[in-house]
Amino acid sequence: MAAWANLPIEKISFQPQVKGLGCLKSETLAMLKELVAKIGPIQVTSTCGGRHARHSQHYSGKAVDFRPLATSTRAAVAAAKALDSTGGVGSYPGGLVHVDVGDREASWYGHKRARRQYAQLALRRR
Repeated sequence: MAAWANLPIEKISFQPQVKGLGCLKSETLAMLKELVAKIGPIQVTSTCGGRHARHSQHYSGKAVDFRPLATSTRAAVAAAKALDSTGGVGSYPGGLVHVDVGDREASWYGHKRARRQYAQLALRRR
């Protein structure tokens, strides 16, 4: 049986560029199942495809980016950090959350370019 067979797929939607969960490792799928059980529905925005940092966990099927649909970004990040299986957990402006099952624990908010763009957007709204 495929590792994704036990996922609550009715609680997971995908942005058009995401071609499903088939590239993800079984431990990533198990973490995703546990996370969705805690926070509710999500929209997956990135798995293995696309452009990521050079040594990104995405390329090895160990990371997922998503947008929580039934809770806040802050609550989703807290729930992800509380899981034993997560390595890296980060969030970005716009409500995106990154979770991975890498060996190294890491936590962040945005990246230099995103923070700068977010700050510029905030200034324009004043």
